[in-house]
Amino acid sequence: MKPTQLFLVALLLCATAQAQDLKVYFGNLHSHTSYSDGSGTPDEAYKHSRDVAGLDFLAVTEHNHKSARSKIADSPELYNGTTPISLKSYANSYTKNGEFVAIYGQEFSSISSGNHGNVLEADAVIQTTDVPNGEWDKLLTTWLPAHKDSRGKDAILLLNHPATSSSPNAIEYGIDDFPTQAEWLASLDQYAQLMNIINGPSHQGSNPAKPSESEFKRYLNMGLHVAPTADQDNHRRDWGSVADTRTAVIAPSLDKASILDALASRHVYATQDKNLEIVATINGQLIGSILSDDQLPSVGSELTVSISINDSDEPMAYYTVDVYADKPGGAEQADVIKEERFSGNGTFNISGVKYAGGSQYFYIKVIQTDDDAEVFDMAWLAPVWFEPSTAAPATAATHVTLSVNPRTEVATITNIGSQEVDLKKWKLVSTVGDQQFEFPAWKLKPGESVDVVSGSQAAASSTAILWKKQYIWNNDADPGELYDKNGQLVASTN
Repeated sequence: MKPTQLFLVALLLCATAQAQDLKVYFGNLHSHTSYSDGSGTPDEAYKHSRDVAGLDFLAVTEHNHKSARSKIADSPELYNGTTPISLKSYANSYTKNGEFVAIYGQEFSSISSGNHGNVLEADAVIQTTDVPNGEWDKLLTTWLPAHKDSRGKDAILLLNHPATSSSPNAIEYGIDDFPTQAEWLASLDQYAQLMNIINGPSHQGSNPAKPSESEFKRYLNMGLHVAPTADQDNHRRDWGSVADTRTAVIAPSLDKASILDALASRHVYATQDKNLEIVATINGQLIGSILSDDQLPSVGSELTVSISINDSDEPMAYYTVDVYADKPGGAEQADVIKEERFSGNGTFNISGVKYAGGSQYFYIKVIQTDDDAEVFDMAWLAPVWFEPSTAAPATAATHVTLSVNPRTEVATITNIGSQEVDLKKWKLVSTVGDQQFEFPAWKLKPGESVDVVSGSQAAASSTAILWKKQYIWNNDADPGELYDKNGQLVASTN
């Protein structure tokens, strides 16, 4: 076997080993006790969720303000004190590596003041004297930067039960507290890694709220990088056992640092099935990942989408797997671009998913049905984002033109600006023919042009580059597109 072949085999074995090292853990990131407006004690909550509900992790997240009967607001030592009855002490005592992870946290704000957000493992109570109720700008720009979590890192922020009506949307998560939406989004995106897609049943009943998939898609379309969660918001002594909904975390091991790191990296999905294990990657990157620059595939290239499914008590279930895609901004939200059907446990590949260039994200939704196709559960996976860094200056991008003559198989790029343009790693795409060409090192001075000719034409000259394909352009109608090295569309013939 050649050294190159040995190297490739080694890489493949390494990637397989890494995938096998990952495990799925199930838990609940939203619950209460009598330390605020719930029932029972943190001691009961962690024990019940571990021994009765069978969770791998539970976060007890007491309200931070007095109007929700918060004891930690009046007595912060019940949150982070050194006595055995503090929330932090209970969490530390119940956390056993390989067995159970107990997380402590607090629920900030109120619905009428901009909705709720869970802050996990921050080192202090968010006092209303420092951050008045609902003032998200102070939370995001002042309090969170000054208060790290138990890892010494930025505390994880879960955005709870997003609203479904236009009135709360106008103030939700502090959008009204910032001068512009862009400033709000940048501040929120720095700390918020998670968003409820399912919440409850909270105070009563046994049915969680309907999935807020439309709200999840709305925030993704805004440009927020969040993974979906399915939490129970328990206020009774039913922590984790009131419903089968779970937040699933993909991590190498069951210890606090690994779980928090995985949450911070958005390696997360929301599921209505309490033990449906899913590990999915796009181009080898685990769900929740953000790819940029050198990690980006070629514009128009097909992505490698892989999903491993295992349900130990429903090994013969059927699955519909939908891949959603969208570009941030605009009126349209993510929609299904590919659907596949599988059955049983296993690892499956999904073909036909392509990267369109520029900023784009993809997420997967799994629908599981039983043998009779009568009972179904759904799971929503965190997106994978493809995001080139800031595009080339507008003076270069907007002063390059593209023309295509399909009959002579020639495309011409002209620099009509006043600055030199470096075409290295730019891509010319034949949108109908589904072909693309990546430029070698080639610079255009102001006023210069370069022809890209097909293999059916004469060899390249000092003013032409040879595209080594016999026929490229469709003679009837074949719009051409030109992308810069960051995947941004800079010229087209449309």
